[in-house]
Amino acid sequence: MDFTGSVGRIVEDPKEAKDIAENEGIIWRRRWRPFSRTPPGCAMVRLHGLDGGIHVLQPWFHGGLKREIAAAIIRDHGSVDGVFLVRESKSNPGAYVLTYKYSDKVFHAQIQPVFDERRNCWLYTLDKGATKFYDLLQLIEFYQLNAGSLPTRLTHYVQNGVPPPLPRPEDGGASPSPPEGSQRFSDKAECGNPASI
Repeated sequence: MDFTGSVGRIVEDPKEAKDIAENEGIIWRRRWRPFSRTPPGCAMVRLHGLDGGIHVLQPWFHGGLKREIAAAIIRDHGSVDGVFLVRESKSNPGAYVLTYKYSDKVFHAQIQPVFDERRNCWLYTLDKGATKFYDLLQLIEFYQLNAGSLPTRLTHYVQNGVPPPLPRPEDGGASPSPPEGSQRFSDKAECGNPASI
């Protein structure tokens, strides 16, 4: 079929059909501009003043939650390995932090935006670029199915809007702490440099 004119027609000659197809391909390639606009699926990060990302609507995204509060929420609301939430990084604007529980300890893994020259867009990575994702939603879904570079799969999220644990009176109003004799959270050896996340 030839649809180049105002009315379609059946083309019986194979050589003529091939010529029509090649001409249509050439016209289409001239009109197509691969990066004149943002490719679909490419994530926008605040690093460049652009708000965006479907992650802000996800129940596991907690926005500008502080590190200590995120750790307390995971510690108190998570009873199994892989309980997690995602928050914005305070020390590295444009990056995010995955806070999760493994082996009764709370870990913070930084999610970095990286620019992909080939795709001409920003991608997210948790493992220094070995695995890249178009958005945080795709990254979280991957780590829910595979442990990847993490010690455990992400199993359950803590719903955004969960109130942070209340200070215990016996702590003198300090942040919640694990029960005595239980080494549930350490900011030192398990989490790397706390100032970097």
